[in-house]
Amino acid sequence: MTEPAPSASEPASEAQPAPMPPRYRLFELLIGAGVLLISAVSVFVAYSANRTQERMLAASVWPSLVFGTSDLAQDGSPQLSIDLLNRGVGPARVRWAEVLYAGKPVAGPSALLAACCGDQDTTPDASIVSSAIQRRVIGADEWIQAMRVPPSSTSPAVYAALTRSLPGVGMRLCYCSVLDECWLLDSKHDEPEPVRDCKAAPAVLWGSGA
Repeated sequence: MTEPAPSASEPASEAQPAPMPPRYRLFELLIGAGVLLISAVSVFVAYSANRTQERMLAASVWPSLVFGTSDLAQDGSPQLSIDLLNRGVGPARVRWAEVLYAGKPVAGPSALLAACCGDQDTTPDASIVSSAIQRRVIGADEWIQAMRVPPSSTSPAVYAALTRSLPGVGMRLCYCSVLDECWLLDSKHDEPEPVRDCKAAPAVLWGSGA
């Protein structure tokens, strides 16, 4: 007996896709893992390149201030001076600076001479030159003299006393690069110390007095 044909109103059964063989699923997983690995390597390479560029930029504008004292002028003549030199390749933006004698800050040439040499004259001789340091930009290879004292500016006794006392003169100074990387220069240490930023300035700064 012949089976009746399905009526038009009955939906035809949908064909089911054949299951994917296991080796194809494994292949797709390997492809996905490879794409993720390549993406991770690309991100790492981009990050490393960016860090390298940042370091190269920082190195190209790196300032390095050096403190020193001298008993001779550039021409070899006698002269006492407090020196500050930028040995770096970029400008140094000085936030604050203090000059110290025997560990105590002095506000200017008169205060230094009074502290070291017993000179109580509050008006320094016009030939004693004092350079401003506060909020100053010191260019690469720029040399400034915070104080310059020729022999004729004081009595022989005071000049001799200052000569003996010059090794006891020091400096603390905070400065930053144009990228706002900052350092604290302390003449008691060989190298400036990197700091997050320049904290509040000390109470007695060089140039705040005579």
